[in-house]
Amino acid sequence: MKYLFILAFCVAANALNAQTEVPVGSDLRASLFNLARSGVEEMAGRPVKFAGSLQQLSGYAFFKGRIVDKSGNTIAVGDHGSGDTVILWKKAGGRWELVTYDVGITDVSYARWPEQYGAPEELLFQ
Repeated sequence: MKYLFILAFCVAANALNAQTEVPVGSDLRASLFNLARSGVEEMAGRPVKFAGSLQQLSGYAFFKGRIVDKSGNTIAVGDHGSGDTVILWKKAGGRWELVTYDVGITDVSYARWPEQYGAPEELLFQ
C-alpha cells in the first residue's frame, strides 16, 4: 500500500509539471499576449495577432509562431522580413510577467534563454 501511495504521488507531481498548450480563446492566452502586445506592435509598426503554439511548463510560458494581421497574413519585421516570433513569460508571486521576446527572427535566438532566464529547455525545445 505504501508503494502505491508513492507511485500515485509521483504520477500526480509529474502531471502538475507536464507541458500543456494554453488553449486558443482562453483568458490566460489573451492576458499573456496582452503583456507582450505593445512591444511587439511597436516593432511591427501596427496592430498584431499571434499565430502559433503557446505552451506552459513549471511556471513559464513560451510562444513560438508568427505575428499576423487581422486577415491572418504574416507581418514581416526586421532586416530579414520575417514574422517569426518567440515570447517568454514567467509566473512570479502568482502573476505572469513578460520576460523577453524576439520578433522577426531567422534563427534560434532563444537558445540562451534557459541559461539567461532559467526557462526549462523542455519548454523551448519541444
